[in-house]
Amino acid sequence: MDLSKLSNGDKVIAGSGIALFIFSFFPWFTIDAAFIDYSESGWDYFFTGIIPTLLGVALVAYVVVTKLNDNVKLPELPVAWPLVVLGAGALAGILVLLRLLIGGDDSGTGVLDRSIGLFLATLAAIALAFGSFLKFKEEGGELPTKGGGTPGTGTGSTPPTPF
Repeated sequence: MDLSKLSNGDKVIAGSGIALFIFSFFPWFTIDAAFIDYSESGWDYFFTGIIPTLLGVALVAYVVVTKLNDNVKLPELPVAWPLVVLGAGALAGILVLLRLLIGGDDSGTGVLDRSIGLFLATLAAIALAFGSFLKFKEEGGELPTKGGGTPGTGTGSTPPTPF
């Protein structure tokens, strides 16, 4: 296993994806009352906990498969792989950040307090989004142009027809 093949974006994705997975098990919300000891982790929230964690694991798997194994050929997609990596990392970051801003599911009572696991998971998810952006730029990724033409060439749209 040659770790020198990993770029900076790969290292950030791998580290933050693993950290997001670990922090998903930490308490995200707690009730700190006299006789109540209750907490919720990231696995108690599907769209803003489980989905970002699985996206982080998938991005770590992508880095491992593409960089540490030379015999793998990824399938062709309608969009480039760097754009898929960027989208997955950004989505994971946005979803965890939304959970931080929205708070816990306490039916409006305000008894669930944000805990350290949520803050650490948010930092890991933002780092995952940043790592996916680094990877996108390192691989020369460009956003698709309107009309499906080659980026920067001005092609992809047909001129208007005169009437």
